[in-house]
Amino acid sequence: MKSSILTFMFTAGFIFAFSFETQSQIFIEPGPDITVDDLVETLIGPGVLYDDVTYQGADIARGVFSNGGTTNIGIDAGIFLTSGSGYLIPGPNSSTSSSMANGMPGHPTLTMICAAPYTYDASILAFDFIPLNDTVKCNFVFGSEEYPEWVNAAFNDVFGFFISGPMPGGGVYAEKNIALVPGTDIPITINNVNGQSFSEYYVDNTNGATIEYDGFTTVITLWALVIPDEEYHFMIGVADAGDGIYDTGVLIEGTSFKSLGPPEFQSFKFTSENNPGLTTDIVGEITGNQILIKVPEGTDVSALVADFYVKGVEVFVEDQLQESGVSVNDFTEPLTYHLEGITGLDWTITLDFITGIESNYFENLVISSNPGSNELVIKNAEGANIIIMNMMGQVVKQLENVNQIVSISTNDLQKGVYFVKLCKENRQETRKIICR
Repeated sequence: MKSSILTFMFTAGFIFAFSFETQSQIFIEPGPDITVDDLVETLIGPGVLYDDVTYQGADIARGVFSNGGTTNIGIDAGIFLTSGSGYLIPGPNSSTSSSMANGMPGHPTLTMICAAPYTYDASILAFDFIPLNDTVKCNFVFGSEEYPEWVNAAFNDVFGFFISGPMPGGGVYAEKNIALVPGTDIPITINNVNGQSFSEYYVDNTNGATIEYDGFTTVITLWALVIPDEEYHFMIGVADAGDGIYDTGVLIEGTSFKSLGPPEFQSFKFTSENNPGLTTDIVGEITGNQILIKVPEGTDVSALVADFYVKGVEVFVEDQLQESGVSVNDFTEPLTYHLEGITGLDWTITLDFITGIESNYFENLVISSNPGSNELVIKNAEGANIIIMNMMGQVVKQLENVNQIVSISTNDLQKGVYFVKLCKENRQETRKIICR
């Protein structure tokens, strides 16, 4: 299984592949220059591993797009599949019947869910995937030249998102279509979503300036309940139904096929392989949303590369997306990582320096609590400066040049985990305490 590196496969030359005089245009790059693996790599987001990518259809019917944010489509960049040509997606909407007949076959799964006896020019992207969490989701827009004049016709062009694999609680998904009207079990079709039916999800684009399709949906999120670490098959398909004319397509947001988890680091470390200044790997101690890492004194911590593992979570430092084993950061001061999964949460990474003779300074150090009097008692710390930090790395108490035995009141501290840092003659020792 592969994991996405969360980057788009666009190049500078791509912009010139299909350009317009106006800036408010979507840029289209169809195959074959964009491989089918590129399509899935562009689609996959955090928390999903994928493999075994296949495609049925014309090269011109699939590809990637960008600059969608300047249009009314609602998605800035991603991939597309059509029953005709990707070049017919950009506007202005100058025709009510734009069409490209590719002479390709239909697909039995799509034929089965539509009223027409036959489908044509199917564009089918399929792959296997393993979710790391219990839900998968994806954002898309469905559009067609059959809007609005062929609404409520006997049959319309067809599309779907089909999942196969084990269901939580028992049973299996067998090519279950999960492209549904939000909050219902009704498939999204031209007859089901239009100006009269579920109109809140419909955009009338009859006089559109930036997209050719006469109508399309708003951005819709599909989702499915899954079992973490199990293998599934996913198929995205669109086809002409009944005849081979009038283009229909689906645009899917890049990196939106994801399986989000709780905003947690599963592990966090500095490796000697990625940090030449280290002679061994150093693993962080995780407590809540705080990580403490002890590094040898003299280590240059202004440019360290962290290796971390998360499950379906995007990791940021100052709005910059982080890549494990690649991103370089300055750890001179406690560093805040923002994790965005099912919810968002800030984590604080704090480094502590240790030396080979550190035990000479603190080998007899004793830190204990006195619950009866809500006091923290520190022994054998004469001459040290003491800093107490909460899990966010914020200093809550600070003492200088303490005596051999010092008692510190904890009455004003909330229940939870704290770190006690002792500093003496450029040596440091950090201990974890719990206030109950």
